[in-house]
Amino acid sequence: MGKMKKYILLCFVCFGLHNLSHAQWYVKGYTGYSLATGNEKLTSREEISLVEYSDDYQLIRSIYEHRAHSYRMKLGQGVNLGLSAGYALNKHLAFEITGNTQVFSKFSYSNPSQLSDIRPEGNGIWSSYRSTYGFFGELEYSSTLFQFSPQIVFRSNPYNQWTFYLKGGPNFVWINHKQTILTTQERLVGDYPYFEIQELTILGTTKFSGGINVGLQCSFGVEYELAKNIGIFAELTTVNTNYTFMRSEILRAEIDGVNVLSELEQTKFDDLDEKVKFSHTGLNIGIKYSF
Repeated sequence: MGKMKKYILLCFVCFGLHNLSHAQWYVKGYTGYSLATGNEKLTSREEISLVEYSDDYQLIRSIYEHRAHSYRMKLGQGVNLGLSAGYALNKHLAFEITGNTQVFSKFSYSNPSQLSDIRPEGNGIWSSYRSTYGFFGELEYSSTLFQFSPQIVFRSNPYNQWTFYLKGGPNFVWINHKQTILTTQERLVGDYPYFEIQELTILGTTKFSGGINVGLQCSFGVEYELAKNIGIFAELTTVNTNYTFMRSEILRAEIDGVNVLSELEQTKFDDLDEKVKFSHTGLNIGIKYSF
């Protein structure tokens, strides 16, 4: 019975040494483009209603105008630049660490207020109501994103030069986000009852930041062996991650072209708890070198 245990143990050792004979280190460099898959939106709504009555307060007609708009922000979208280092235990299993950043992740959005100042014709008595909700103006935003992910790689090579693989693991991400907003604001000036409406042009830039957050990254890819140690690959990568901004700083503040940053009581805020979805999916292509 003792000899049988030793024999089984020897078989396991030989099997492990056989697998390690295929072990090797490798590095991969790649680029590609990711599209945002999050649902962060800017919304706006404009409503105006007007009712006209005759002199004896009989309803003549009512007018109602409504516009609504929604824009999905492209958070997590941009050109990928990445580098991976891996260790293949055998032909079917490997461990890999991937680092990735994004460039060209600046976008803009325009949503001016469009409601017309409608009025009824005639000499009746009328009353009106107007309301706006959400963002109106010009917005430019950009994100500096860095993420790294330790992953387990499952490989299959049914053909001589082709290898298919599936990998996944936690995704650690760090983000700085900057927004510049140009908008208008109305205020009443003058003495009662002779008020006038004055429009102010407001321009501001704010930076948002946080710590390291954790999400999930997974990829499906295919490799083609060009030579003994060199190959090319393409992979579809999906990242599902939320990011919590904990700090913000006002970098620029102007009203009607006048710098008012020094007049603000506070420009830095450290008590934010704003969770934003930065999920994205992209296609990457690159080169692999095995040692």
